[in-house]
Amino acid sequence: MLALYLQMLDTPEEKIRFEQIYEKYRGLMYHVADHILHNRQDAEDAVHNAFLQIIKHFRKFQSAPVNELTPQIVALAKNEAISLRRKKRDEAPLEEGENLVMESETITDYHALVDSFTRLPQIYRAVMEMKLLLGYSDGEIAAKLGLTKTAVSSRINRGRKLLRNIVEQEGFLRDA
Repeated sequence: MLALYLQMLDTPEEKIRFEQIYEKYRGLMYHVADHILHNRQDAEDAVHNAFLQIIKHFRKFQSAPVNELTPQIVALAKNEAISLRRKKRDEAPLEEGENLVMESETITDYHALVDSFTRLPQIYRAVMEMKLLLGYSDGEIAAKLGLTKTAVSSRINRGRKLLRNIVEQEGFLRDA
């Protein structure tokens, strides 16, 4: 894998510097990622992503002595592991029959919920899916969609009201 990373760098000096970083921190980065992910393959993926980030922002890593990079390297590995864990969580489908709670009521039919979401206008559906199904914060949604947090909050509130009306009309709600 080191050979692949080295091909992405331009000068012999960069390659030597990267190899020093790789040899010194590879094990620590894997340990940090594995501690978060508890999965060997996922930890390796997170470390790989972290090394790609190091290459992408290599100028930041060139000036400091290799021994002083520990906090930056650990933070990078940790962030990549957390991002991968979040991505895996967000991609995990709900199991058949699993309940999704909306405030004090529960939707007992997953397929009915999905159908209800498809009936929402796109302006509300995108933020509602990101908030309720993917677990993003209002700030994360705002950043991803290029909106203000206030606009996101408004769309979520309006979307919840519309979604509630849809599922109430269809009779999918029961008291939790």
